Amino acid sequence: MGAGAGPCQLRPGRERASIEGVMGRVRIPIFFDYASTLCYIAWRIVRELEGELGFEALWKGVPIALRDFRAKPGRTLGELERQKVLMVAAETGILVAPPVSWIDSRAALQGSELARDAGVFPAYHDAVFRAAFDTGDDISRPAVLEAIAEQAGMDRADFRAGLESGRMESRLQDHKREAEEFSALGYPTFILGDFPLIGIQPIESMRLLLGRYIQQRGEEPQA
Repeated sequence: MGAGAGPCQLRPGRERASIEGVMGRVRIPIFFDYASTLCYIAWRIVRELEGELGFEALWKGVPIALRDFRAKPGRTLGELERQKVLMVAAETGILVAPPVSWIDSRAALQGSELARDAGVFPAYHDAVFRAAFDTGDDISRPAVLEAIAEQAGMDRADFRAGLESGRMESRLQDHKREAEEFSALGYPTFILGDFPLIGIQPIESMRLLLGRYIQQRGEEPQA
């Protein structure tokens, strides 16, 4: 789940023109968790590349704790976990400190699905990542999430009722099953057709990998 390849030399302008010239926006599913510092790094990189390469990121939340007992909310991060995050942060140039302990992200992930249905997912999604890793807010607290939802354009009372009902839990379970079908064994995982790209790499490498995939999609025969 780390940054594998080193920087690659590209010509972003030419790559972008080629992609946009052959097709419209490609949707790329990304399995993620707000509890993951590596997912925060991925979010920062995807935000920059999404407009440049002309694709749409389809973020699908899955609590890491459902699949890895070591990510249990409140458990202190081990030194190896911390060092892995710090290594990826250094390789990608996105300097972020991992939290002391694993974040309880379940309510935030359910809230992201409420925001999706309300048509304000991007604003909510960005604000949750910023709160968790830029300002150090406790995104497990309903009041913090309600404020984020309200700022994103949702009705605060409706959002609270949606969280309390737990009605989005089934959607998170659907995401988990889908992730398992794609062998998404770590987060983040980018689904490039039938291929799961696990982890995050420096932006130059991600630009190349995603750009090639988008270009290949554009060259496929249209049904």
